[in-house]
Amino acid sequence: MKLIAAVESYIVLRRSLGSVFAAESRILRSFGSSLGDIPLEGIDPQVCRKFCQGEGVPTRWWERKHYALRDFFAFLVARGHIMTAPELGCCPKFQRTFEAYIYSREELRKLLAAAASLQEGRWPKQGLTFRILLLTLYGAGLRPGEGLRLRCCDVDSGDLVLSIWNTKFFKSRLVPVGGDLARELLSYRKERRQLPMPDGERSAFFPDPSGHPIRLAKLESVFAKLRVRAGVRRPAGSRWQPRLHDLRHSFAVHRLLAWYREGADVQACLPLLSTYLGHVNISGTQSYLTMTPQLLAEAGKRFEHYASTTHENHNIQ
Repeated sequence: MKLIAAVESYIVLRRSLGSVFAAESRILRSFGSSLGDIPLEGIDPQVCRKFCQGEGVPTRWWERKHYALRDFFAFLVARGHIMTAPELGCCPKFQRTFEAYIYSREELRKLLAAAASLQEGRWPKQGLTFRILLLTLYGAGLRPGEGLRLRCCDVDSGDLVLSIWNTKFFKSRLVPVGGDLARELLSYRKERRQLPMPDGERSAFFPDPSGHPIRLAKLESVFAKLRVRAGVRRPAGSRWQPRLHDLRHSFAVHRLLAWYREGADVQACLPLLSTYLGHVNISGTQSYLTMTPQLLAEAGKRFEHYASTTHENHNIQ
């Protein structure tokens, strides 16, 4: 067997087991393209190590490439396609200093305005589609892949609920949305029906010109351009720029901030947020809760109120 066929066979297997396997598929196909359609016995370990390493300091993507190749080679050995796995060396170590970017309300408005201004050209309703897609990712706290996999039949116009199927952790869930987002979705749904519907009601809710789902790579590429157009960026010299996935982080932080301001029992509400986001447990949600200045201020107010009340009760006793 040759490399390209082996890569495709492995991808099919992983997806048949319920794995989304999107980033790993991109890595392995890129690996196949860089080496060419060579016999599996001709894979050079040194070339593999070079593929895993980029330039500069190690990154999370280096690590992801390392693990993708490691698992792929284990599959080849288990199937008897190769005798031993090419030696990849130690997994690259990197400093985990990354912090999610929390968009302000004004920045979100600028991003949505930039999306709405996209030229249609050969892509009918492109601006509207990307605007509503970004609005949905933020307003419902969805992962980018979850938004792209939404079908027309997954948007319930009666109960204002989104059906999210076979997502991370192989789980599905129902996501209720607020009134403002629901109105935007229902208005877009009417426009969507004017576009190609290759699979009827099972067609992509956010389609490309052919009516099929927008690819994640395309969405990320468009978002990077929108972010520049909207002037949303980290301070000069920062290593990372705001990401598409940070819309989901922003949703979680803004929801927590709203609960603080409403006087809600935040600790009691956290399991609800965890379920809404589709996390297995609360620890998964905690990684989304970046401590912004606004969040720290509201938490401080809550503590001051608690401390003063406790002090008054103590004096009364």
